[in-house]
Amino acid sequence: MSVKSLSQTRWKLEPDRVTVYPYGLSYILSGVLAVCFAVILLLYVKYQNTTINDSLPLVLVLLLTVVLFWGFAGTSIVFDNRKGNMRKLLMGFIPVTTIPFAKLQGISPVSNLYGSYKYRLFRKDNKYGKGLLVSCAYTKNDDQNAVAFVEEAATTIHSYLDAHDSPSDYVTEPITSYKYFEEQDGKYLLKKNKIGSTLLGLALLAIGIHELTPGAWLGHDLSIGRICMLIFTIVGGPAIILAGYTNITLDTTVRTLERKSPIGLSNRRYSFDDFNGVQTVRKSMNFIYSGTEVQLYFLKPGAEKQEVIVLQNFYKTSNVERFVQEVNTIMLSGG
Repeated sequence: MSVKSLSQTRWKLEPDRVTVYPYGLSYILSGVLAVCFAVILLLYVKYQNTTINDSLPLVLVLLLTVVLFWGFAGTSIVFDNRKGNMRKLLMGFIPVTTIPFAKLQGISPVSNLYGSYKYRLFRKDNKYGKGLLVSCAYTKNDDQNAVAFVEEAATTIHSYLDAHDSPSDYVTEPITSYKYFEEQDGKYLLKKNKIGSTLLGLALLAIGIHELTPGAWLGHDLSIGRICMLIFTIVGGPAIILAGYTNITLDTTVRTLERKSPIGLSNRRYSFDDFNGVQTVRKSMNFIYSGTEVQLYFLKPGAEKQEVIVLQNFYKTSNVERFVQEVNTIMLSGG
């Protein structure tokens, strides 16, 4: 088995059961850790003038870490059609999560800001949340492992979930008032917190200007950190103000979406007829969740590549669901 195949998503198809193994990368990490720990141990023994036996506590800690990584790679997601539930088994045998099929929405790709994507399993009551990881990360849409996973494993799993759906699962209350748009004569203007954007932008700009004066808090050196801070404040401040005053309008009378900037920067105009769906992108900074972007995709006639426009960013997934519902109501049914 090659190193690449170890890191890829694996699955096993059985009668009335699909088992997915999405954490194969941990096999490689455990091997890397084993090599690193071996080097550390040898250096420790050499420079501390000790023996392996005397270093047994350290050896056991390092060995346990490697074993845990190796065991985590065997974590499986089991979809049992006979029992009608999904179970996550840590290390392949410790049950940590059990969810009935009736509560599951399905498997969908989730993109990140770096261009890669993973497949995650979502609940019906949290369609835009974190979800449960069921695949490794992919960078290409035509990745053979990703294509095979969708065609073989995901399709079979969805057939299980469909059998446990009920008509009431997809009945939503009609939108009678809008939380995120201001409506006037068939035009829906996306609400913006202009005061908040202005105050935050001015504050950042003021900090940036102050750092250019003789009394700068961070000194006057040309370190990378100081340069990045100056760029963030001096450029980011006005950008935040500009974003607060950039209008996005969904016009149902002429069936267009228009983004209009006060200075004409990045103005865009799309027809509802070219609308090609909504996608959410979960953002994180240093592995900490920082919000979910709602993006709209448009495919113009004759174009080979879709164009994307970011409409809004939310932290709570319940707000994402409501916002997507409002957008779909306006664009697909004319408000």
